[in-house]
Amino acid sequence: MKQRHDHHGHKPHHKHHHHHRRAARRGLWRRLGLVAAGLALVAVLVWWLLPRDPYALPGHDWWLFKKRFLSTEGRIIDNGNGDISHTEGQGYGMLLAVAYRDRDAFDRMWEWTLTHLKRKDDFLFSWEWTPQDGGKVADPNNATDGDLLIAWALHRAYADWGDFKYQQAAGQIVAALLEKTTVETHLGLQLLPGLVGFQKPEGVVLNPSYVVFPALTELGIAFPSDKWKALRAGGNMLIETARFGMWKLAPDWVLVAPSWVALAPGHEAVFGYNAIRVPLHIAWDDPSSPLLAEFAAFWEAPGAQKWDPATVNLETDGFGPYPALPGMVAVRELALACVKKTKLTVADIPPLSTEESYFSAGLKMLTKVAIHERLRPKRN
Repeated sequence: MKQRHDHHGHKPHHKHHHHHRRAARRGLWRRLGLVAAGLALVAVLVWWLLPRDPYALPGHDWWLFKKRFLSTEGRIIDNGNGDISHTEGQGYGMLLAVAYRDRDAFDRMWEWTLTHLKRKDDFLFSWEWTPQDGGKVADPNNATDGDLLIAWALHRAYADWGDFKYQQAAGQIVAALLEKTTVETHLGLQLLPGLVGFQKPEGVVLNPSYVVFPALTELGIAFPSDKWKALRAGGNMLIETARFGMWKLAPDWVLVAPSWVALAPGHEAVFGYNAIRVPLHIAWDDPSSPLLAEFAAFWEAPGAQKWDPATVNLETDGFGPYPALPGMVAVRELALACVKKTKLTVADIPPLSTEESYFSAGLKMLTKVAIHERLRPKRN
């Protein structure tokens, strides 16, 4: 009986022991939960209080850009231009998607571009698409800057994500560009703005902002050809030579004749919405370039500081009626920082706003990418 009593007598003690262990475990988990919550709170506070990397690209900019300008199908909508889409916008959008590591957005843009804009006879793209009549190509001619931007974005996508199909497509575009869209001038080899309409009896009409120097540099390394070096040299000569007005600014369009240059007939004689990209492209490729000096001198002039014009008439030196867009102001800040050797961070450029047009937003975000890539202090 004693033996049985001992045996039964241990059971309550055994249950009691397990109950204590479970309670201890529950207490431990509670304490661990409190510690984890405390650590999370500390992490949030540190994130808010510590200085953030001022050269980081702000995610909210990209979220807002996509929300306002990227359709679900993958086309970038130029809301300042009748909601059309064009190869420049697709190229800019794809470049930004790589910069923000957004492969889903990149693939949607590239697929839409390939499906709706690729020309039948070559690996170039029709530059303009309109949503009218259910959506159609409005102009089958290519725009060489758009094609160059798309090829550059595809090459960067390959470098980041390692999918060779991107590099293959970039190579096909590059081959078509080098074969079909270069022209010899007295200022060296130049990029024709498009296949049709720019070679005139008196010379060739060029757009200095189509010389996207950082694209020429990176594509020249990826797809070696003697033409890249010639295009860089020609681009430098074009920007050095084609300067007009009292401030010696690059024009939106220029006529390059056999032995002289002039403002292009039939185009506005301005430094404006095209040419503002010239200092961006120069600074993005080489922040120490002497080609930036005249732009900086203009922006430091009292009149320019007071009026901050979007356009300058290069025949009369008069300012246009509209103020510079926020994206144009961002390019100005970049050029001035490069020339004056002053510090400029991504955080110094204001965030994207809901009022900005596609053009201003794109220009501002590309300027931030240039600052992020070129002005961030080198780490040891």
